[in-house]
Amino acid sequence: MTRVERFASAQAAVREGDPVLFVHGPGTDDAFVDDAYRICDIEECLWEVLHEAGFSRIAFYSLSHKLYFRDAQSLAAVRPGRSAPAASGPRRMRAGFAGPLGDRVIIGKQAVQPGRGLSDPHSVQMLNELMRNGVPRTAVVFVHAEETLRHIEAVRGLAQFFAGNVVAYRRAAAHTCVLLFRSAALADVHAYVDRLGSVPSLAVAARRLIDQPERSDRRGLIGLPGEAEITRLVHSVRITDGLRVADWLALPSAVRAMSSQCELVRRWEARLRQLAADGSALDLPVLRERGWVSSAVQDAGGVWERLDRMAGLDSVKEHLERLRWQLTADAELRARGLVNAEPGSHHLVFTGNPGTGKTTVARLAGEMYRDLGLLRRGHVVEVRVPDLVASHVGGTAPRTSAAIDSALDGVLFIDEAYQLSDQQSGFGQEAIDTLLARMENDRDRLVVIVAGYPDKISEFLAANQGLRSRFPEANILAFADYPPDVLTSILLDRLTGLGLTCTSALRTQLGAVAGGMYRTRRAGFGNARDMRTAADEIQSLWAQRVRARVDEPADTVDLPERLRVYLQPELPETGELLGELDAMIGLQPVKDVIRSLVNQLRLKQRRGHGQVVVPHLLFLGPPGTGKTTVARLMGRIFRSLSLLTKGHVVEVGRAQLVAGYIGQTALKTRERVEEATDGVLFIDEAYSLSRAGDGRDFGQEAIDTLNQEMENRRGRMCVIAAGYPAQMTGFLAANPGLASRFTVRVEFPDYTGDELLDIVRAMAAAEEYRLTPEAQAKAVGWFQAQRAAQPGSFGNARVARRLLAEMEASLGERTAMTAAAGAELSVFTGQDVPDVKP
Repeated sequence: MTRVERFASAQAAVREGDPVLFVHGPGTDDAFVDDAYRICDIEECLWEVLHEAGFSRIAFYSLSHKLYFRDAQSLAAVRPGRSAPAASGPRRMRAGFAGPLGDRVIIGKQAVQPGRGLSDPHSVQMLNELMRNGVPRTAVVFVHAEETLRHIEAVRGLAQFFAGNVVAYRRAAAHTCVLLFRSAALADVHAYVDRLGSVPSLAVAARRLIDQPERSDRRGLIGLPGEAEITRLVHSVRITDGLRVADWLALPSAVRAMSSQCELVRRWEARLRQLAADGSALDLPVLRERGWVSSAVQDAGGVWERLDRMAGLDSVKEHLERLRWQLTADAELRARGLVNAEPGSHHLVFTGNPGTGKTTVARLAGEMYRDLGLLRRGHVVEVRVPDLVASHVGGTAPRTSAAIDSALDGVLFIDEAYQLSDQQSGFGQEAIDTLLARMENDRDRLVVIVAGYPDKISEFLAANQGLRSRFPEANILAFADYPPDVLTSILLDRLTGLGLTCTSALRTQLGAVAGGMYRTRRAGFGNARDMRTAADEIQSLWAQRVRARVDEPADTVDLPERLRVYLQPELPETGELLGELDAMIGLQPVKDVIRSLVNQLRLKQRRGHGQVVVPHLLFLGPPGTGKTTVARLMGRIFRSLSLLTKGHVVEVGRAQLVAGYIGQTALKTRERVEEATDGVLFIDEAYSLSRAGDGRDFGQEAIDTLNQEMENRRGRMCVIAAGYPAQMTGFLAANPGLASRFTVRVEFPDYTGDELLDIVRAMAAAEEYRLTPEAQAKAVGWFQAQRAAQPGSFGNARVARRLLAEMEASLGERTAMTAAAGAELSVFTGQDVPDVKP
């Protein structure tokens, strides 16, 4: 007999010998091309399957044609001892049959349709008669079973027919009944029949088959055409209609693309005949142009050419190219019978920031796997965690399975997959378990690609051994951030796509913007996504400026303010940069060091040799000498020099970096570092991190983490560590790398008595107070006494603030009992300065 691949499952089910056979799937409404290149319908194919299985009497039933036969032998088997009639006219049927004309049957020109004039009740009566005896072996095919079961008039008779003659389970049944359903799955057939309620015995039979998973591959599924059948269709139309093939070497690729589109043979037959009638040759570009084949590649060339044109992604391209030739070699070796081992895992992991092309490459990968023969369709189903996880008990597994079913023969792409294991009280684990089971059960029909941030994906895979085994290390592809030149190209291409031309000045600025965004990128940098956003903002400002004058190019004035921070500004003069610092009282050694540092940095910037990075600084000195104030100034100075894009200052101490339990200090320290990125991290009393403990102190973990992050974020952050000179020696010794990280040492000396007096006078003036000469002299003596009493912990400016507070309290008490007013309330005298204690 002739062969059609899609009937393999139905043939296996027929050989089982069950009294009822459910043939279902989208193919039940289709045409078929057998290996003799004959285009036929499902009734012809089923007749051959049943005939080859030994059924000598094959009847068909539909609402429109009632009971009919497609061959004379089956008709003759209704009337034993007689051959098929040669002419039309009433004929007697054997005893026991009765219709509206008694024992006669109307035979028209088509001798195979004796029942056209029968009513539904009489048709069912004839069906019962056909099934009554064991011989001849009979098969009855119900075409369009959904309509027949719902609309047949003899509902009760049909229910009795199935219950009494068909479904009564006999293992070696002589007869069989075949029902054609359009439903894709047997479970859908069962659900339909069960809801219908008029034929409960059929629902029981369908349930019985569903409960036998070992027979899952023999349940009568007739799907969509594969490559072999589409190839035969092409040759059939080529022979009958003169269809031309543009490139015989490219024909397999065109056929593979056609078979991946979930289309019926009938639809492709009409399209190919249309091509032949138009005089067009069959070619993959033609199929794409006419919209008959969907593809991740819209322009000329295939998926491999599209991947090669994508900027960057060198490691990704290398992996996929290696996989391409590995699969090609495997296919050839298997064809020669030299390989019998199971193929390896083809599931992939994409790690990287947003906008690096992960989704685009996933779409290409589906077609790549299809072209390599690994997947039949190669379509990509993109889902996120909410598409897989339900919010109620029992809902996640069906939801996940439904997503997987839609991706069979293609790729299931799960973006931000790590959220499945991040859920604390959700049902993510249930989704993972379902996914793992289906990846094993459907390994020849499914490729899963998970994507997300590198650290998160690593945690996700480590959380479940089953995941790790299905996603081997070699299949983890890292999508690196795009370099500045690629980002610039993406930005300019987006502007061109928006219809804009750019002046040369703007193009230069856009290169600087892309470079600055890359240099200052953080975790989660949007890459191409950020470039598209920037282009949209430029287009918006341009449109507002030019209004209807759309011929005007975009210019530098159209660059958003938020992006101008990445441009190299005119370098300010040193005096302008250090104005605030110079205005501070004292600190001449500090001013000298910082002035020298600023001049050095400006020199490097003017020379333009390589990247100029912001240094890390040590502020050494006793408390109250202006270290915190100067650190805030350094943030503004470095921002003015364009060494830091923000220049903000994050002030921390031990409490903000060190946690009280294992595993949290590094996390806590990294959070503060992330907060200070593009600015200054000021660590006051940094030596407290390295204090000796009893083994339960985690300061060393903070130091080690800080040392690593200072290197990782070189040029993105300035760390200023402050403290007493002697103790800071121990801090630097806590990690061998720290001393080399801090390249600038700034020593803050104690304020002199006169400098402290200047500080007091400045603070008093800010509150509109003044000091008499007597008060000033007494204040200097008071400072000297305080320093002598506390030589190792004198607070300098802090002591000055304390003195002002005590003077203000004394003034308030002194004037409370008098009639003093006006100027007297704003003058500190010697009485208001505390006496020096002996």
